[in-house]
Amino acid sequence: MKHYRLTARCIPGSQANGFTLLEVIIVLIIIGIASGLVGILISRDRGSTELRTFTKDISAVLRYARSQAVSGKKTYCFVIDREDEGYIYRLYADSGTGEETAPLLSRPVPEELEVVMDGNDAGTLSVEFFPLGNSSGGAIEIRNRKGAGFLILINRMTGKLKIERPE
Repeated sequence: MKHYRLTARCIPGSQANGFTLLEVIIVLIIIGIASGLVGILISRDRGSTELRTFTKDISAVLRYARSQAVSGKKTYCFVIDREDEGYIYRLYADSGTGEETAPLLSRPVPEELEVVMDGNDAGTLSVEFFPLGNSSGGAIEIRNRKGAGFLILINRMTGKLKIERPE
């Protein structure tokens, strides 16, 4: 009497499980193409992310200046200077002695961004915050190279900020 060994191929309705080498290679190629496209999309959005982050940083400094002016009973001045290497923004507090003081904060504006204050992009631009909560007022426009941007409006009477998209 002969004995037969039953394998998966011999049993009707059963199939061997697994993937062929060709199927694995095709899936790896698809994953590679998809990850490349995601990288391109992320790098394309980098400018707008930097624009939003910088706008939030500037508005935080302006709000800080207003709150410190009210609580400390001092005048605070936010200044944007255009220098050879680009824009730099600084925050000064009035010492009350009339002497020039060192900035409390001094940071560069990212190279990819342009800052325009009240429609004027030359020289020194400034906003003052006074002890009563009011300010000298103004508008700061921050734009990237693609033309997208934000407009920070500073109310003259209340010193409060409003952020909008320019039209």
